Amino acid sequence: MSTANNAQIWAVVGASGCGKGLWMKERLRKIKPKRLIILDTKNENAEFGELMPSLAALAQASFGKEFRLRYIPRGLTKKARQDEFETLCRIVQTAKNCTFVIEELGRYTTPSYAPPAWADCCNDGRHDGLHIIAASQFPAQIDKSFLGNATVIHCGYLGEEAHRKVVAAKMDIEPARIKALPNLAYLHFDRASRQVTEGVVRIPK
Repeated sequence: MSTANNAQIWAVVGASGCGKGLWMKERLRKIKPKRLIILDTKNENAEFGELMPSLAALAQASFGKEFRLRYIPRGLTKKARQDEFETLCRIVQTAKNCTFVIEELGRYTTPSYAPPAWADCCNDGRHDGLHIIAASQFPAQIDKSFLGNATVIHCGYLGEEAHRKVVAAKMDIEPARIKALPNLAYLHFDRASRQVTEGVVRIPK
């Protein structure tokens, strides 16, 4: 799915309940990555990978030719969460050529801070063959480099103006288009084509 010559950084943003998780799951089912690491914040991705009991166990398992792994963060403070995230990003960098999924990026980054290993994943991921998929309900509160490097922005409804403005600027659209989105509808921006398309998240039967 990713190659050393193609950056794949997908930002999935939108308010709670707008279908971010449904869309991400549908994409994972379609692309079927053979090497996958999920930071499974809410333990909602059991169908996609084996739950690892520790970061050490995950690191060991990531040396395989194929792997589909999940880790549930245990940190209770911002610092503890960031430390876990930093370690996980280093594991991903070492594994190379894999898909890395992060639920709610705002738990680990801020507009002025990103753990160095995460910045490396975003800035140098194409050299390591990484496909990054990260979600956030609060895009104005996550690190700016991630949105700036995103090759795809999948955007559902955002209720607060500050969040709409940040995302709309990256998509080169008016914030009002995001405000007008009904439930489960989205705007999809592809940086390569500079096109914005519209769609509706499908609910599995």
